[in-house]
Amino acid sequence: MAREPAMVTRNRTAAEEGDAVAQFNLGNMYRLGYQVARDNDLAAKWLTESARQGNADAVEALRRMAAEGIPVHWDVDEPADPDADPDPLLLGEEPPIDPKRLEEAAKAGNSPAMVALGNAYREGKGVVANAVQAVQWYRRAAEAGNADGQYALGMMYDHGQGVEQSNAEARAWYHKAAQQGDAAAQFNLGNMMLQGRGGAPNPGVAAKWFKLAADQGDAQAQFTLATLYQTGSGVDRDEAKAEELYRRAAAQGAAEAQFNLANMLRLGIGGEADPTEAAGFYRRAAEQGLEAAELNCGLMLANGIGIAKDDAAAARWFRRAADKGNMRAQYNLARFYEQGRGIGRDLAAARQWYRKAAEQGDAKAQYDLGIMLDNGEGGARDAAEAVRLYAAAAQGGHPLARFNLGVHLANGDGVAADDIEAWVWLSLAAFDAPAAIADTAKGGAETLAARLTPERAAEARKRLDERRKVAP
Repeated sequence: MAREPAMVTRNRTAAEEGDAVAQFNLGNMYRLGYQVARDNDLAAKWLTESARQGNADAVEALRRMAAEGIPVHWDVDEPADPDADPDPLLLGEEPPIDPKRLEEAAKAGNSPAMVALGNAYREGKGVVANAVQAVQWYRRAAEAGNADGQYALGMMYDHGQGVEQSNAEARAWYHKAAQQGDAAAQFNLGNMMLQGRGGAPNPGVAAKWFKLAADQGDAQAQFTLATLYQTGSGVDRDEAKAEELYRRAAAQGAAEAQFNLANMLRLGIGGEADPTEAAGFYRRAAEQGLEAAELNCGLMLANGIGIAKDDAAAARWFRRAADKGNMRAQYNLARFYEQGRGIGRDLAAARQWYRKAAEQGDAKAQYDLGIMLDNGEGGARDAAEAVRLYAAAAQGGHPLARFNLGVHLANGDGVAADDIEAWVWLSLAAFDAPAAIADTAKGGAETLAARLTPERAAEARKRLDERRKVAP
């Protein structure tokens, strides 16, 4: 079983503790099928919890669901009628599921009841969870022509729940539901066609299904179709159309659409650049826990792009992304600690965060951590470890690391002296380091060259040529 995305877990935990914003976020994820399997019942449950606390976005989402014919079981304008007959598809807490009543209706040929009973068995609501039983009821509804049943059966085949996983069967049942106008099925069918699951990849046909779902307001379809227009995959490239679709999905709370839209607005892709609006969309996506947006929020605040410069706020966003393992955020947070920007200067913390980024292969972090270790900043000096880091950064193309590595190899500091390797790295630094360093590197290389025998000089030139062939 795949691990639940961290963003979902974070919102779920806060939602269960009564946080209205988290309840809205979680409900909207279930409504859109974003980061979780689409589930209208759970969407209605969490959106209702949020709406009851006065969250206007949740109220609007419930109104949208109701307008689409999805039972929400709570009238957002008028109090519910306590004597009204409960909807048989309700899987929430009030009223409890009545499996006997549902089964009677299902056996009498009521296809919505068949779907509801399948849902009950799938979720274990009112009955012991049984995916095989769920499939049986979904199949009966699907074969009766019920689009919800066809979609649900497609999902079971798609994920191999209660039945052997089959892309071909999933695609076939999604197709039947999609032909009846089911937006979720249209999106899933398009996605399978795009990925080549259950058949050859076909971005052009996939785009047509995405458009049908997008026109019905499906945020995932709007986002995916936007990516196709942005890249020209399966459709003619149209960046303005991509921006429009990202906006539609972003308005529904899709964090990745908000992030991509922010990128377009920041860079002026598809229209005029608008860094202020870009900063706003980065913020909306970051508040939903999207790691890349948290990083970009920090960068916008750190540099005062589209928003007033605020180092303290930038540091907070860098920390959020860094805690999730984002390499660039870890590097920027380390620099903030080293410089005391927005947070108290803490060289030990800077070393810690440089190391996290360095271990992921960031050449700048490897170099900067090497410098701290070389100079004994934030802890004891460790020349050998500094040399190891310089070597890693040098291999990654960092010109100053190449210079420092060459110097250490020439002097035998933290590593055995090696005139050939020292000459190679200093020669590389002389080629692409900043002018002052390049001149020093060139002078050092010339000094070393004078000490090499003709045979060792030939070996050094051979290594330099080989290094240049693979050097970044």
